[in-house]
Amino acid sequence: MPAGGLAARRLAPVLALIALCCLRSGYGATTAPQAAAASKKVSALDAANVLQVCSKPGQCTKIVRYPLKVKIGFECPPFAKQCTFSNTTQPASTSSRVAAAKPVNELQVFQYPKIVGSQVAMPLYQFTSEHNVLEAARRLLQSGSTSFKFDLKNQRANGKPIKELDKKGWLAIATHGELPYVTLFDMPFRHFLFWAGRTPAPGRDITWTDIDGIDVYKEMYRLVVWLLKRYNNSGKTFYIGHWEGDWCLRDTYNKSAPANPKKVQTMIKLLTDKQRAVDAAKKDNPWAKNVFVWHYAEANLVEQSMKQGPGWASMVNTVIGAVRPVIDYVSISVGGDSLREVNPAPALHKAMDYANQKLPAKPGVPGPRVFAGEFYFDMRNRDDNIAIYAPTPELQKQRGCWAAAAGVAWGAPHMLWWAFYDNEQTRSGAYRGYWLVDNGNRDTPLFRAYQQYFSDAQEFVRSVIAATGKPPSDYGFRVWATERLIQLSGKTDAPTRPAVRYWGS
Repeated sequence: MPAGGLAARRLAPVLALIALCCLRSGYGATTAPQAAAASKKVSALDAANVLQVCSKPGQCTKIVRYPLKVKIGFECPPFAKQCTFSNTTQPASTSSRVAAAKPVNELQVFQYPKIVGSQVAMPLYQFTSEHNVLEAARRLLQSGSTSFKFDLKNQRANGKPIKELDKKGWLAIATHGELPYVTLFDMPFRHFLFWAGRTPAPGRDITWTDIDGIDVYKEMYRLVVWLLKRYNNSGKTFYIGHWEGDWCLRDTYNKSAPANPKKVQTMIKLLTDKQRAVDAAKKDNPWAKNVFVWHYAEANLVEQSMKQGPGWASMVNTVIGAVRPVIDYVSISVGGDSLREVNPAPALHKAMDYANQKLPAKPGVPGPRVFAGEFYFDMRNRDDNIAIYAPTPELQKQRGCWAAAAGVAWGAPHMLWWAFYDNEQTRSGAYRGYWLVDNGNRDTPLFRAYQQYFSDAQEFVRSVIAATGKPPSDYGFRVWATERLIQLSGKTDAPTRPAVRYWGS
């Protein structure tokens, strides 16, 4: 990255409307005289108009902020088959200090991975008659997020299944006109994460063909091929996984209970078949470009696995390392008591390191390969007691921002808040507070903080592109994002900050 930023007299016009299929590329290089002039200009500006950008540890420079008057994003009206990219904004009045800015592709700005996202699964409420998956996805997309997670299942908007789809497989579900998934996949999210198959809960036996009563290898293969064909050259990434795996290994919802040895072996077989199918589908279709499909397993008892030691059977201790071919990614579910400190980075990083050490190397898969598919701080437990760590909306915001910052700093490709709409109630019927939008259709303080983060992230990415002609590096974005999330938490006086790791880019 060139030293300094580019000072200027005139902003280049912001692009009006950009088609989703036409991302521009190629930017001019900064000359030495331009860089020198920019450095002088930047040093004269007040701190509010300057951003620090790092390419790697110890290599940082300052650039001029490139603000816009109105947030750019997508309009996704209810029941619409397509979202409309909105780009009607004008540069703010900064022409006296920023000129000769590089061309800025606003779709590229919007779709730069912001790491933080959310999900919807079995929500207890919604506010339109549209399918709950689409309703939540539209709102999250318009907030500026680039990642969305959901459950791929046979369920209409009214909650009822389509009988003729029974045992037809995941591709039939994904493509059926009465279900929401084609419309969802067509939305301009950068990353889609979803469960394929209702992995059995404790108390029910599991066999490798038990998930929806289908041939797992065959159906996984067909689904991956369809995704590669439909979204070829789209820049989209799909992560296909499952619900919390450690419960599937046990006969009860007791985290101290031992795993059932038969279920452990069956889970290894199940994940092996799914991973074989993903790898084979991509190998058999080498023409697919700029579209990515990965397979992941989810572990939800990582802290317990560390405490009990490597001999205690669990997803991270026993299953993940036994899957061959090697599994692409591992998701962990973590929150509440596991992240009890104001700065949860030591605990979260320890859990992610542990999962990462158990995951065998796999060339060709971008790393790091561990993420938080679920992180959360509920406000009430099942017995109606006020939660210790997030008893108020403001404390939930503080915890949620700090936990997101900790995951971003570690290098997790995703930090997904559970959930967009609450899916659990206490024994008395009160909502537990797993939400970004509450049952009164109100954005929570945490969601408002995340929306501000998404907006600020777009400005940061836009500023870097305008100054250098290319997006920020992954490390550079994480340095900025970690600090910004902590600022938005409202709790900035903690004695330590999460250390941002450098993974080579």
